[in-house]
Amino acid sequence: MAQRGSALPYVALALSVVALVVSLVAFMNRRAPAPALPPAPTMPTRVSLSMVVATFSGQGVFAHRWYPTMIVVREGDTVDLAVANPDEFAHQLEIPAFNVKTKILNAGDSERVTFVANQVGVFEYRCSLPYDAARKHCTPDHDEMRGYLIVTK
Repeated sequence: MAQRGSALPYVALALSVVALVVSLVAFMNRRAPAPALPPAPTMPTRVSLSMVVATFSGQGVFAHRWYPTMIVVREGDTVDLAVANPDEFAHQLEIPAFNVKTKILNAGDSERVTFVANQVGVFEYRCSLPYDAARKHCTPDHDEMRGYLIVTK
């Protein structure tokens, strides 16, 4: 009489075949992913920001900077910038790429400037009032009074 092997390998094989068939059916019936939608266009907005002349000191060194030193807006945004000068020296903010320039801001003065960020890129802003100690115009670190306006798409 011939001896028969255990039924366990046959059961395992049958279960594997069933699992394979179920996997194939599920794979064949899967839904295609929805096509990616293009990003919604962003509408230009009005961006209201504040900027001040900041004085930093330490170890006998004084530094004057526009603060913030970097501004990021989107192309097409209308930028409403409130510029204040709490410093004892006069300064004048200029953003040449957008034809923006404040009046001379004496100690305690402020002014609002508005412009449309209509070009993408990185643009410098700076103090356009040259250093003149006798008139208290800017400071010896005048060339360091700069920052960057970043306009993104």
